[in-house]
Amino acid sequence: MKLLAGDDTDNNAQSLTSKTSMTNTMTEGANESIVLQLAKLKYVVKIPPPPKLNLNGWPDKDVYDPELDKMFWWRNDPVLNEFHEHWHFINAGGNDNTRRNRDGEIFIHMHRQIVARYDADRLCVGLEKVKALPDFRTPIPDPFYPHPNLFEKWNHTRVHFMARPANQTPHDFVELIDGEVSIYTISDLEKERQLLIEWIDGGTNIKHPIPLKRVDSDANILGLDIQRQFHKFGHNLLSNIMNPYTIGYPTSVLMGPRAGLRDPLFLKWHRYVDDIFLRWQNYLGPSDFHHDAPNVTIRTTDIILSFTDVLLKVYPDGQKDKWSEFGKKTFGGSNFDVNFTSGPIITNEFHTKMKYREYIWREDLFDKENITYVFPRDWYYFLRVTNEVNITSIITFRIFIAPEVFSDSIVHWIELDKFKKILQPLEKTVIAREADKSIIIRKPAQKTESQFDESQIIPSLHKAESGLTNQAVSDKLFCHCGWPYHMILPRGTKSEGTKFKMIVFISDGTNDMVPLHDQCGSTSLCGAEKWTEKIPDIRPLGYPFNRPFKNGSYKETFKGLHNVAIRNITIIWKDDDFSEF
Repeated sequence: MKLLAGDDTDNNAQSLTSKTSMTNTMTEGANESIVLQLAKLKYVVKIPPPPKLNLNGWPDKDVYDPELDKMFWWRNDPVLNEFHEHWHFINAGGNDNTRRNRDGEIFIHMHRQIVARYDADRLCVGLEKVKALPDFRTPIPDPFYPHPNLFEKWNHTRVHFMARPANQTPHDFVELIDGEVSIYTISDLEKERQLLIEWIDGGTNIKHPIPLKRVDSDANILGLDIQRQFHKFGHNLLSNIMNPYTIGYPTSVLMGPRAGLRDPLFLKWHRYVDDIFLRWQNYLGPSDFHHDAPNVTIRTTDIILSFTDVLLKVYPDGQKDKWSEFGKKTFGGSNFDVNFTSGPIITNEFHTKMKYREYIWREDLFDKENITYVFPRDWYYFLRVTNEVNITSIITFRIFIAPEVFSDSIVHWIELDKFKKILQPLEKTVIAREADKSIIIRKPAQKTESQFDESQIIPSLHKAESGLTNQAVSDKLFCHCGWPYHMILPRGTKSEGTKFKMIVFISDGTNDMVPLHDQCGSTSLCGAEKWTEKIPDIRPLGYPFNRPFKNGSYKETFKGLHNVAIRNITIIWKDDDFSEF
């Protein structure tokens, strides 16, 4: 393998041996073996100087100041990071080499949703979209300093994760596995990428001898290959920027799912990975939804939104039947064709606020900290729909939003919900749907501090799962897996708010098993509830945003479709408080 030039091999071998000896984890004979293996190498990379930290665990404020990091609250949200770690518990490979249904496809979909949501919130704080890494050799401008209260298990103790000052350059690194020294190089990662691109572009090679088809069903094949090979290799390389040897050094947060989201580089890397998958999706061409639409009609004026606290003031008994009868009486019947664009119970806005709570680092050293987090104002959808045929119709609602300025990008549409309904012959009805029953979130919706803390992956959880197979752990922990409800919406901006587009897309639900409600975890983001079950959606994940738009325009793509409604909404970050439920 090709190595970068560095110090003299013997000097580095001695330095590495010294570091290794300090760990007291290897025998003298093993150390000698490592020295002999390294002596065969011409060059090894230099060890960069350690980041300078103050007694409080942070660097000088002119180096990095978390109070000036506009996205610190987002990346460091503990429940969000716990969701990401739970997701990897759920979707690990089986001990018998079996895989969960469509796990490669859901890997792409879930991480795409993370980056889409991050980009939406970056927009709301005045930042540009995440830029993918340009390559593997350019210095990375973003610094990363892990939270001082965040620790990892290493060498039978707890230590801080490795920090990364600004403008560090990726490089080759050395790894010790079962007494054997391996060198992972940038050239190898670049070769992995080139082999992937050749495969996506229609060719074959030594790594991919079977052509990749340009059909939706091959999304899982490509996604799994990217996840297990290229994606994993990249994480290893990027996590070793500050420690070229994996012997005698703690790791970066990028080495595992527990805290990787806290590092801005995680988002840059996953945008890079997603761009490769998007290259293949673009070859599929736009979908022709005229051949995939049930005989139902929904209009822009049929998407009616109301805040839960406002509804309760008008009709306190509405929650007894989940506002079903209220919706039908108010917006259906003789009012079915009325345009409810405004009114005392109608909103064209979503509202969020920032809240504060005490967080205890139970997985670490039980430090206490006051943290901020975003929280939405609960709302209801009232969706009017007409069954145009004289037979029973089974339909699936798919609800997405995207920042108006990103709406022509398929990767920026954020999934809000997905659920099934049954329509009687020629029925005109109003369907009420509460936001906190969304298929993307963990249920019941976590709204209180005690509910937030239920997500924490504390040592007792690891102990309870010890000895179980990956399959058993997946089944046992599924209900813990789902997007945090408090982050279901981007935060928006104050005053006039941030403009978004909302799409309600109705697909034929006859043959899919999309539930009316998920009972606990998210089958949309986390996969099937049981290891042996199939994802309850026969369509590609992210549908109808899994293929490119016609002429790059979402308007042209959905124009004239009777099963699609698109409307404007505004998300406003409110200074004043609002009621919670």
